Amino acid sequence: MSANRKRTRRSFSPIYLAIFSGIILVLLTINGLLEINRTQKGFYLLLEREAAVLIQHIEKSIQEAINSLQSSQTFLGMEEWVAEHLIDVLLRIDHLDSLTPLTSTDLQSIIHQYSIASIDLFDPKGKRLRAWPEPSTYEKRTFLRDLIEKKQSVVIDLFEKPLTDEALFTLAIERKKKPGIIAIQLRGHQVKELLRQFAAQRSLSELGLRETILFVSVLDSNLVTLAHTDTSLIGKKEEDPFLESSLHTQKLMARLYRPSKGEEIFEVIKSFALKDQQAGIIRIGYSSAEVRPLINQIKKSVALSIVFSLLLGTSATALIWANQNRHLRKMEELESRVQLAERLSSLGHLAAGVAHEIRNPLNAIGMGLQRLRREFPPEEERKREEYLSFLDLILKEIRRVNEIIEHFLSLSRPFGLKQKLGSLTELLKQLVTLFEEEAHTKEIKLQLELRSDLPLIQMDEQKLTQAFINIMKNGIQSMDHGGTLRIETQRLKDSVEVIFSDSGSGIPEDQMEKIFNYYYTTKERGVGLGLPIAHRIIEAHGGQLKIESKTGVGTKVTITLPVK
Repeated sequence: MSANRKRTRRSFSPIYLAIFSGIILVLLTINGLLEINRTQKGFYLLLEREAAVLIQHIEKSIQEAINSLQSSQTFLGMEEWVAEHLIDVLLRIDHLDSLTPLTSTDLQSIIHQYSIASIDLFDPKGKRLRAWPEPSTYEKRTFLRDLIEKKQSVVIDLFEKPLTDEALFTLAIERKKKPGIIAIQLRGHQVKELLRQFAAQRSLSELGLRETILFVSVLDSNLVTLAHTDTSLIGKKEEDPFLESSLHTQKLMARLYRPSKGEEIFEVIKSFALKDQQAGIIRIGYSSAEVRPLINQIKKSVALSIVFSLLLGTSATALIWANQNRHLRKMEELESRVQLAERLSSLGHLAAGVAHEIRNPLNAIGMGLQRLRREFPPEEERKREEYLSFLDLILKEIRRVNEIIEHFLSLSRPFGLKQKLGSLTELLKQLVTLFEEEAHTKEIKLQLELRSDLPLIQMDEQKLTQAFINIMKNGIQSMDHGGTLRIETQRLKDSVEVIFSDSGSGIPEDQMEKIFNYYYTTKERGVGLGLPIAHRIIEAHGGQLKIESKTGVGTKVTITLPVK
């Protein structure tokens, strides 16, 4: 035994341990370098694949938009973009002219820059001061009348005529920097070119980009920027041999480069065509900052290889901890379900006992009311009708209380409806009568706005009454210092809407997801069954219940019921 221990000690001598550690260190270093290179290539490959999908989407969107422009004589919903762009051009001309009066050469340069047909500058009375080209193609002097007479500050003649190549479009504004008027004109083909640019820009604006995507741009075949996520770069021409080479291939091209100013960029480029003709390229630039932390992390893993066992142990502990937490969460869910089942069971037993105790006094009240109805009606006809009406209403509510008790006992079971054609208008009027005294006591105003053309609907009157009462009670109870409870109806195509709006305290946003949970309540004496029961009743009728609320403003409950 002693010899074996000595041999064991010799086999793990410091020299062998150092050699073994050195070998492990070399292997880890080589593996780390390979991992760095593999991770970098793999990540850039993933970015390239992501960019390919994004480029395909952009290309399809641009093609569809431009094809629509070519086959249509309208602006395809881009009127506002066109008008804003041209007004911005007019304001820039106004600004430049206010600094230094523009010469014919300046006007010609602006026409070439913004691809417009002509520029005219007028004094406040409509007299032409300068223009390009000379003589100006501007003919409709009456077009300036509203501007001269100060009826409008902007006059646009863009959208009332077909978008043909030879059509002439005009836009004029009252100058901001000095008195006068500036007008520009465009030919139809120039407007179409502008729309192509906006179509490309709209395709980019509809994208949802990750933070690490620095830019997306579309360039034409002359490498002029048609669209860019940075709109200030639109119209800029790129001078880059790599971009020029990408025009002559249909393959996806990628590069990693660092511009003169800024961080390193991983760029993916692909050319696109329209009607089998080269149209330009699409560029997507990614920040390399997304790759750098991964590479640094791998480098750290090489340097920290000696604590690998500690990391492994920590990982194992974390896995055990995660597994235990998973089991604990399952146990907590099971406990919650057991508690809920126990509460339901307790509630059922309690409800059965309460129902037994309540039914006897309810029966006594009902018999007393029947005797009052039979033996003590007022002699005066008007008072008798009112007397009998209130007795009928009370008897009806007693029957409904009895049914609520029955329903309370069967909360966990599906219930059937006894549907028949009925009037929502009459039902809501009865509810207003029922709550009138309580609302008056609490200084709450009940507003009833009912449509006269509401159709009859298939409904279980008792259960629907129960649902509406629960909602109205919630509204009244939310108004501690008075307010207004508004009840209105709307007629839709295949349904009707009943809307309850209160001016109460509202429901906090963090509680909105819980309001339909059984037993969830914010009231001191609440049971938490009102809204869940109302929700079940509305859904059983094939309808929907939607709640909108804002703290301090009030709550709006919209109930939609189908018309069959």
